[in-house]
Amino acid sequence: MSDMLTHWAICDDSLRLMSADARVEPAFTQACDRQTQVVRLGACTRGGGQWMHPLMAEAKSRWDDPDAHPEVDKKLAWAVGGITHQACDTVAKPYLSVHAGSEWSLTHGVLIGRPNARGREAEVDPVAMQTCSAYCDVHVFRKVYLSGQEAPFTSLFLQDHGDTGAVFEAFINTMFQRSLLTAHTFKPPQPHDDASFMVWFNNMMDYIQPNYLDSAHWVKAFNDPDPALMEKYAIETKFYLDDDPIIEVVRAIHAGKSVSQGAIEAASAEDTNQSMYGQGLELSLRYLLNGTDYWQGRADQLVAPLAYQPGWYREMLEQKKKTA
Repeated sequence: MSDMLTHWAICDDSLRLMSADARVEPAFTQACDRQTQVVRLGACTRGGGQWMHPLMAEAKSRWDDPDAHPEVDKKLAWAVGGITHQACDTVAKPYLSVHAGSEWSLTHGVLIGRPNARGREAEVDPVAMQTCSAYCDVHVFRKVYLSGQEAPFTSLFLQDHGDTGAVFEAFINTMFQRSLLTAHTFKPPQPHDDASFMVWFNNMMDYIQPNYLDSAHWVKAFNDPDPALMEKYAIETKFYLDDDPIIEVVRAIHAGKSVSQGAIEAASAEDTNQSMYGQGLELSLRYLLNGTDYWQGRADQLVAPLAYQPGWYREMLEQKKKTA
């Protein structure tokens, strides 16, 4: 998945906001504190619109049963991670499409070899998409993860280790794919029969996403950023603004400072923030509040629509219609 660091950063910052915001259901923070790695997995898993509600519904129905833990903690943490992913996707995909000059969904389809994208390779620019994504990711790596000084990273992450490092990285990618294949959830059916194996194999191939990203784009963006590309992708003017209210609030929480409830509510009001990252956090917190409404019985369904469009994107689409 491209912009993975941005997804994880929005997730980690959302957890900071969630724990400080009295409006958010405390069980969400409890589950995520107990299942740190599970919430991160949820934050980088596709298809959240299909599985967030049933996971939250299951956790809600069994939360007060002591025997249901830690299983329901994992389900709720995964759902919270999915909420932050949904919010990030909603603003990141339009942003990348606009600034890379290559429509995100089609570019993604070309990169992973989807049948419906075959023959459309000339319509997209995968290098520009990866480069734009890399510049966004390394910026939040500096801002949120302090260039590797903040968990779960180290200062060695994104360093340029030359040809030897590239060979080792390729080996690690292979071993990672092997670890997925040997995981219990991917275990072939036993006892073996050809028909059952083919069903299992086809199903597994539907879920495994190819390693299609070139990490060299991320390493170069971090170690040798091009000022022209920083400007082209609007990294410091539209992607991440230090003075966006919600970014100021979450960086203060991150630094261990006290932030009032009123400041959080003011900073997360709709359309208060101008940068893509700030809008992603604003939307993530809104979705977590929607989840709270469901958890506490004020709503019948978790509402986290991927169809939401940030204000700047709506304005751009309207301008295109006028000039068409």
